[in-house]
Amino acid sequence: MKAPWSGDLKSGYNRFILADVEGLLALKTWWASIFVLPVANRLVTLAANRSNISPNQITILSLFFRLGSGLAFLGTTRTGLAAGAVCYYLAYVFDCVDGPVARLTGRTSEFGRYFDHISDLFGDIFILCCLAFGQGLLFSAVLLAMVFGHLVEYYVSFLAGSVIKNSDHQKLKSTNLMVLALQKYREFFFSRNFKSFLSFPDYEAMVFIFFPLIGMPGKGLKIGFFLLILIVSYTIFSTFITILEGGDKFP
Repeated sequence: MKAPWSGDLKSGYNRFILADVEGLLALKTWWASIFVLPVANRLVTLAANRSNISPNQITILSLFFRLGSGLAFLGTTRTGLAAGAVCYYLAYVFDCVDGPVARLTGRTSEFGRYFDHISDLFGDIFILCCLAFGQGLLFSAVLLAMVFGHLVEYYVSFLAGSVIKNSDHQKLKSTNLMVLALQKYREFFFSRNFKSFLSFPDYEAMVFIFFPLIGMPGKGLKIGFFLLILIVSYTIFSTFITILEGGDKFP
């Protein structure tokens, strides 16, 4: 892969700008577009232009903050909950940096994609279990269902990404009004580079950041349980439509 370039060789540095990063972004999530990407995109240009840090090293840094978030959530004090929320925010910021840096600098790899996916999955489950432990919900049915929801969402997203990447399906020509309405609905958001519904990062921001910051992590877990069911259900259904119509964006 040849990386885009916006500078000259004499300077000794790349000259990537924010527009270069924006052009590489996958579909944006709602909360990330407001609270994360303005920070992450600037870090992408800094890492790609002024450092030799590798995408995998950035993934490790993100995992480090995830582990810190989980450990902080083991406590029940407001300070511990706030520290866990801040650590998760930083983890997600760096999670939005590694992929664009890899694509800008031409250092993408199947290992990096797999490593990023697995570190996110196990890091998030670790945070979820630590948060539940601090609230006395470690062995609850709610937590077990949420862990299962995490596994399903990550599996569907990873598998769908592989299927879509290698797909040569013809575009679905449906006369079903419901399917046509869904296609129009999704195209409206996809054309603006946004997810077509609340997504997994939106759920995690609520459970791992918002409710801990206001001192109600237990309630956040319970509300997050229902939101997770809704998001996973939509992800599966929308991904199914994407594969059938030969599209390349989901959910």
